[in-house]
Amino acid sequence: MAAADAIGRKSAFRRGLNVTRLAVASAVTVLIVLIVAYAVTVINRTEELSLSVTGGIIYVKPEAVQPREVGLTFSVQANNPSGRARFYYTGIQGLVFLVINGTSKPFAWFPKGMKDMVVAPNSMLQTEAYVHVEDVPIIAPYFDELYNSSSASIFSNAMLMLNGTLDVGLYSVHNKSSVQTVYYCWPLTMGAAGNASAPDMDDNVPCGTYDPTK
Repeated sequence: MAAADAIGRKSAFRRGLNVTRLAVASAVTVLIVLIVAYAVTVINRTEELSLSVTGGIIYVKPEAVQPREVGLTFSVQANNPSGRARFYYTGIQGLVFLVINGTSKPFAWFPKGMKDMVVAPNSMLQTEAYVHVEDVPIIAPYFDELYNSSSASIFSNAMLMLNGTLDVGLYSVHNKSSVQTVYYCWPLTMGAAGNASAPDMDDNVPCGTYDPTK
């Protein structure tokens, strides 16, 4: 009888142990699912990287004589307010427009010259850009006006379009598929570098993901 009681107690203990193990395993599974769901939510939420052009100005200056080239100098500030996500904005190309009577006229295109931006959580990154563009006939009249006009050598209604690949990572893990993202920065001032009439601007001009002139 005592042996039977002992066997019964062992069986009950084993059943209780199995129930406890099952409960712990279930709790761990639920916890893993919650963590994964939270991570997916963080990674897949709407991107929050914001860009702005420092001082709202692009400086222009002549480069080589043959072939005739123009250099553009400006600074882009990237702000990442997220405490978890790291942003990678890479492979950036740019196009500068002059907005005249509500119509955007291409001024200069540059396929390279912009550094990749890797912005850590809760941080700000300022990237200095110096890009070269060919002074082809389409922009020659604007270039000549900028340097040879007797009036103030500035254009006050320019737009910078940046086109690059945006990736989002959770903390330091680069773990989201690439999304082609375009930023439009407007209105900007263009001034001849070294020209006394080129203004010193204080306020940054924010960039949005839609064309504000349309």
